[in-house]
Amino acid sequence: MRTNIKMSWTAVIAAVVICSSACKKQAAIAAPVIFPVTPAPVAVSSILNTAHLERLAVPVVFPNGEKAEGIYIYADAPSYNAVVAGGEGFTCVDDVAREVLFYLRSNTFSTDTLIQNKVYGLLSFIINMQSDNGYFYNFLQQGNVINKTGITSINQPKWWCWRALQALTEAGPVIKQKNILLSDRVDAVVVKLITAIKKELVDLPLTTVQINGIGVPQWLPEGADQAATLILGLIPYCQATVDVVIQKYIRKLADGIVMTQFGDVAHFPYSCFLSSGNGWHAYGSDQASAIFKAGIFLNDTSFTSKAMLEVNNFYPWLLNNGFKNAFDVSFANGVFMQDNTKEFEQIAYGIRPMVFAAIEAYVITNDERYADMAGHLAAWFLGKNTAGANMFSISTGRCYDAINTGNNINKNSGAESTIEALLTMQRVSNYPTVKAALDRYKL
Repeated sequence: MRTNIKMSWTAVIAAVVICSSACKKQAAIAAPVIFPVTPAPVAVSSILNTAHLERLAVPVVFPNGEKAEGIYIYADAPSYNAVVAGGEGFTCVDDVAREVLFYLRSNTFSTDTLIQNKVYGLLSFIINMQSDNGYFYNFLQQGNVINKTGITSINQPKWWCWRALQALTEAGPVIKQKNILLSDRVDAVVVKLITAIKKELVDLPLTTVQINGIGVPQWLPEGADQAATLILGLIPYCQATVDVVIQKYIRKLADGIVMTQFGDVAHFPYSCFLSSGNGWHAYGSDQASAIFKAGIFLNDTSFTSKAMLEVNNFYPWLLNNGFKNAFDVSFANGVFMQDNTKEFEQIAYGIRPMVFAAIEAYVITNDERYADMAGHLAAWFLGKNTAGANMFSISTGRCYDAINTGNNINKNSGAESTIEALLTMQRVSNYPTVKAALDRYKL
């Protein structure tokens, strides 16, 4: 299978190199493929329930006539009906890409045509949100109009582009033998994005700036957090293509992320990887997972050792001292200091990355201490939190959007919260030892 993928992406790369601008434009507006929007079966396992996720599904039709599937961003209590939001838009690449990953990783994907069609429709959405420059727009507004100007939607190298890349490169090999036409389109879209990355990001100089005594690498795409998501998308692509330029870029990104790690087991900030600038925030902090995977991909144990430090030192500190929303780090007179600490909000998107990283540590070491840690972290969803509340409901499939303060909970249940919870429970379910730990810690 891998040989076929190499040939496919290599052929596409060659076509991009020799094709004129007119050829590129023509390829981008080729005749659309119509995918039926088929509801996936509602999955209800011991801790997985997709009922609410399915309620948020929304069919869309792009101006070229192509049908696809999106997901409503918001669902408000108490009805939990989808909210058709104005402003930015009602569905977005960020959440659709998350949903692709969830369904793609289903244990029944290979045999369940309903889930397969679900993924095809979601991938079609992502494909149609790509712009001419290779990057993606994020939001789709009412009337199926792409938001091309909003700061959280513009076609620039930002979060939603990296999340789209991860969904596309993870999907490519999986759908190769099931839907060759869509697979070829995915390949072409990925190559177009990779071409933009090579043009604008790969050769950024290795410079740093000082922020409150902290050296911050400037070649990362806005921060270590975004660089981590980018790595998670680049590794599958590079495995399929053996693209030497991108392989070197993965190392360059990983080197930058590692530069943001400070402290040790006894000293703040306890070996955490900072997120952006001189700050750490919980949401999207996939740095440890990305460095684990980079270490394995590059066969470089120095990276896996660095990722292990965050898991060994930082996560126990959070478990013992309370989860945090964010803090800044400053350095003066030989001491790292904690500034501007926020305990709240606490959200699913802040917990899931830590669970994933702890499971990575467990898989690499086979040490059950990490399985226990992963279950302990995941128990935040099932009552082991400052509010003592079940943030994720196994019976409904809803995940509350946030613990606002103390025991004050935002009981809305939007796409991000729902999918991040489901991704967590899905990963936990794959490891009986982790699931057993979750059962021990949950309230």
